[in-house]
Amino acid sequence: MRLLWITHRDLNQDLTRTSRLGLANALDAQGHEIHWMSPTPDLDYVVHRSKRIGFGHRSFTRSVRLACSSSIKADAVLVEWTAVEGSYKSLHHQDIPWFILDRSPPVSRGIVGLIQRRQHTRAWKIAREHACGAIVKSSHHRHLAEHLPVAVVPAGVDVKCFEVHRDDRETPRCIYIGSLAKERELIRVHVMGIDAIFMGSGNDADRLRRIGADVRPAAEMERIPEILATADIGIMHLPNRMEWRGASPLKVAEYAAAGLCVVTSDVGDMPDPSSNPWLRLVPLGDDTAFIEAVNYFRSLSSEMRRHLGKSAKKWARNERDWSVVSAPLNSLIENQIA
Repeated sequence: MRLLWITHRDLNQDLTRTSRLGLANALDAQGHEIHWMSPTPDLDYVVHRSKRIGFGHRSFTRSVRLACSSSIKADAVLVEWTAVEGSYKSLHHQDIPWFILDRSPPVSRGIVGLIQRRQHTRAWKIAREHACGAIVKSSHHRHLAEHLPVAVVPAGVDVKCFEVHRDDRETPRCIYIGSLAKERELIRVHVMGIDAIFMGSGNDADRLRRIGADVRPAAEMERIPEILATADIGIMHLPNRMEWRGASPLKVAEYAAAGLCVVTSDVGDMPDPSSNPWLRLVPLGDDTAFIEAVNYFRSLSSEMRRHLGKSAKKWARNERDWSVVSAPLNSLIENQIA
């Protein structure tokens, strides 16, 4: 089946491209032909999104509307919520079935967050009237679809890429890979005094460097497994805000696939720690519980951490490989388009 994926992300530069490309590759392996409409040069349909603050969504909507006004060659379209307003009328006119894809609900604060939440609400209102189905990243977001058929597709990982050598360290090191945005409040982690690497990009990177954090630039996807092999405990500590409760962080799947012990905020559809001892879940924003969980893994012997890491890799292989997490989406598409 020929699928068109409409996204506002630049697939050459954006940190979130890992999930999009991973899911696209899994769909391709299941027999679909993936095409893109994106602000990425040299792809099938190139659209524009302004980088000026306050102009991104409007410029993207206009560009998508113009691109979709021409004939679209696709059996179905995956429309990220940011592209719904610009695409739905033309897709309806051309009688092309489409699915709303919501993997990044708004998390910004202030006036920007208010505007984004209004746009998000409008996109879902349109989708409930016109879309064939919905794809969300965790069961926490199922309610947005109401009557629409839903596929829950959490963040996945290409497990075979993580078969790299790891050295054991008597003194373990923590690592965080992902967005260094202010909304994540990573400074709280740094001031706890744990030995941690922060790798990524975002508007809080400079401030973290100024206070002495070990901040490293975002790396290419291919280097993530070898970088994670230099650490022992993968961390993700999010503030206590409503928008984080339904997160499905890619980094947790990557940490597990790399054989790390994991300490993370209790968000999305996380596994049960009682049957997955490599994992410790802590309440959102609970600094005390977070540092206690980190110190627990730090207190273990390197042999025990290695044993737990093997269990983490097994979980990633069975539960978060892209071939596994993409199956509900593949079923949704085939059931609705057949």
